[in-house]
Amino acid sequence: RRPRAMASALGCRVLCVSRARGARASTLCRASRTRVLPATERCVKEAVETLRREQIIAIPTDTLYGLAASACSANSIKRLYAAKQRASEVPLAICVGDAEDVGKYAQVEHLSVGLLEDLLPGPITLLLHRKTSSELSATLNPGLSLLGIRVPDSDFVRAVSREFGQAIALTSANQSGSPSTLDVQEFEGLWDKCGVVFDGGRIVSSRLGSTIVNLSITGEYSIKRRGDECQAIEDKLCDYGLKASTSPSPAQSIN
Repeated sequence: RRPRAMASALGCRVLCVSRARGARASTLCRASRTRVLPATERCVKEAVETLRREQIIAIPTDTLYGLAASACSANSIKRLYAAKQRASEVPLAICVGDAEDVGKYAQVEHLSVGLLEDLLPGPITLLLHRKTSSELSATLNPGLSLLGIRVPDSDFVRAVSREFGQAIALTSANQSGSPSTLDVQEFEGLWDKCGVVFDGGRIVSSRLGSTIVNLSITGEYSIKRRGDECQAIEDKLCDYGLKASTSPSPAQSIN
């Protein structure tokens, strides 16, 4: 029988998705109303409109699949924590479209000229002192002075960030304590928490996530999590004359 006829008999929907990165088109039959769309340029507007409705979207980054929501909306942040079943004291990172946007939300004046542009976009989360004057919601990581910021090496994610025009709160697409995900099927249990799931095909990655680096202290760096391309990132930091920190820095877990 044809897929749509079978779906009707089973009482579920058929979603036909053209996957990015040359992946095969897939037909998904689910008793869910969540839309699954390809992570392509023509779907950027849909992603932005969903964020503006204070809903969660699932997106493919350069390291893992992530759940994203407006970082300037208390409702959006609340929904993100609920979807993750995550304690509210565990911080969220934010995502922006370009290296030059980092300074809108964090203090970067102490960093060498060109450093951010050499590191970003890429599989790195920067820990920097948060600007108190930024438009970020007060419910985003309250009481913490450091802010994790990403510019993923993903054309789709960066296009969404630019079009949205505000910071996006970003976390891995899995429930807290569960493995990170590289394919939309791996977090199918979270689809109902999302306004739209954007399918970019299977991500070729180690599941380690981004490398987290504290750059909040002048002249120093501290690796807080060794993720993708950690050694290459550390080499770049050394090229700019930064020294590995020997002093303790505030503990901060971002996932």
